[in-house]
This record gives sequence, C-alpha cells and structure tokens, in this order.
Amino acid sequence: MFIIDDIVLRLLGISILPFDTIALFKLIRDFAYKEAYDPPKIKDMIKENRLLFEIGERTEEDYKIIDADLREKLELGVKAREMKLDQRMDILGGVA
Repeated sequence: MFIIDDIVLRLLGISILPFDTIALFKLIRDFAYKEAYDPPKIKDMIKENRLLFEIGERTEEDYKIIDADLREKLELGVKAREMKLDQRMDILGGVA
C-alpha cells in the first residue's frame, strides 16, 4: 500500500523523504555503490591481499584470483568516478 501511495505522490511531484520508500531505496542503493566501488578502499584491499600472500596466509592461487577481482573492481570504480555516476541528472539536465 505504501509503494502505491509513493508512486501516486511522485506523479504529483511530492516527495517526503522519511516516508518516500522509493527515495529511501535509491539512497541505500547509491550508498552501497559508493562503498563497493570506492577506489581508496579497493587499493587498501589490494595491499592487504598482497601482505597476506607475502606472510603466507594466502596461497598464490588465491592471491591471483582475489587480485584480479580487486583490480577489475578498482578499474570500474575509477571509471565511475571519471564519469561522475554518483551524480543524478534530472530530465531538464540539471544535477539533482
């Protein structure tokens, strides 16, 4: 019922943030993307992976698999920052 109310209110141009579940879900999604693709955090994870490999806590095979995944994630995070995907655009072209 709340989602139907939110859709109707959005069609009318009304958005009350604590009660707008669609906006709340978008905020949670945006926060999750920022956390998951934060380049400094990913670089720290790459360093940690290397350290664990060097002290013998991680096998070479595991190290290579994790390193490849982290480097791919880092590349996506850098591209997202360059394209400024963390900013939303409204229909008229202004930054929301």
